Amino acid sequence: MQKAKIKRTATLAAVLFLLLLIILPILPISAAATGMPKFDSSIGKAFVLYDKTHDKYVSEENGFALLPTSTSAKITMGLIACEMLADRLDEKVTVTAEMISGVSGYNMGLQAGEKIKIRDLLYGAICGSRNDAAYVLASICSGNAQSFVEKMNTRILEIGAKNTKYVNPIGYPDNAAMLTTAYDVLKIARAASENELYMEICSAVMHKISATNMSSERTIYNRNALISSSGGLNYHNSSCLGMNAGQSGEMGGWSIVTLIRDKDKDGSFVDYICVLLGGKENEDGTQVYGYEYVDSVARYICKTFNNFKVFDKGHELGKTRIGLTMVGDAPYVTADVLNIYVADKNNTDSISYHVELNEDIHAPIKAGEVIGKVTVTSNGEKIGFCDVVLSEDYEVNTVMKVIDVIGSYTKSRAFIITVVCFLLILGGYFGYKYFTRYSSKGRYRRRR
Repeated sequence: MQKAKIKRTATLAAVLFLLLLIILPILPISAAATGMPKFDSSIGKAFVLYDKTHDKYVSEENGFALLPTSTSAKITMGLIACEMLADRLDEKVTVTAEMISGVSGYNMGLQAGEKIKIRDLLYGAICGSRNDAAYVLASICSGNAQSFVEKMNTRILEIGAKNTKYVNPIGYPDNAAMLTTAYDVLKIARAASENELYMEICSAVMHKISATNMSSERTIYNRNALISSSGGLNYHNSSCLGMNAGQSGEMGGWSIVTLIRDKDKDGSFVDYICVLLGGKENEDGTQVYGYEYVDSVARYICKTFNNFKVFDKGHELGKTRIGLTMVGDAPYVTADVLNIYVADKNNTDSISYHVELNEDIHAPIKAGEVIGKVTVTSNGEKIGFCDVVLSEDYEVNTVMKVIDVIGSYTKSRAFIITVVCFLLILGGYFGYKYFTRYSSKGRYRRRR
């Protein structure tokens, strides 16, 4: 009996141990314990997170892997269209059959002969991700879609996206012919984020298009589930602005690009750009793992990162000597407020700063003139900087100016040549005197 009991206990312990081995790996671990949420192949194929405000990469997985362009094509198309048509928003254009010939995928139902505002086309193509609107904009900008594609390829090279090429304005359905990388998409998104019109349109939840000569009123909803749940997916996150998201079949998967704006209590903010390519979903498409991951990253950033003020504007950092004056203790201060972002503002022991002043600081010089910079580091890594300026005006002192002129002359090549010539002449003179005296003494001895 005792042996049987021991055997049952051992078997139960073994079963419990196996269950622990199975369950522990899938238990959720808090972000505080692990840092930023982990990205892996079950979520997507590539991911990049970039701190735009501080020009710093935060996280990356397979950033250089070549993948279908899809979303990046829509961003590039939208950016160029916004740049070229910003002053024509209320202008009506007529859609032609050539503009929309053969356009497949998700459309807004434009018809040949329809008159519609350029503003509405931009919202249709960028906010609603409608393919026919994108093709019409391409023709408006460049005469036809192919010429516009050439403009797109030229522009992305200027941006620095050297591993990307387009063959149409929308990135679909020619997935095999158009490849990009997450790093390239990031560069394109960063350029687009600087365009106010593009950001306004891509961040809109919806847009109403008035009735046209061939259509009743339309309502365009944003297809990005981080912005709107109109597509049946609800991953809304108020810290996300635009930029574009979509699905391009099994090969392309989900492409999700968004700007995450982390607001602090004092009203300041830091912008991050998040790029996820090849995002995956469950079998019936009701759960998109790429969206879930981007949403979790955005929430982690806004919960964890904090704005920390290192210096107020005008904070005195030290004192220095001002050339051409008798001032040896001129105070220098920060030119502006210096804020940094840290993971925990209650733990700032690792933060230090270093002031680097210009080599030649001399009068006349005005208050507010930049004389150097202060750099903030954390664990040896630069995390912020600010210009250093003088807090007062300083005029030239006449006596110090004369001394400086004399000092400068004594260091000049002309002075050195003058001194050398003087020494040669002086040496020649004394040599001549010595020789003459020696010769006269010799003659005197011979006469005696």
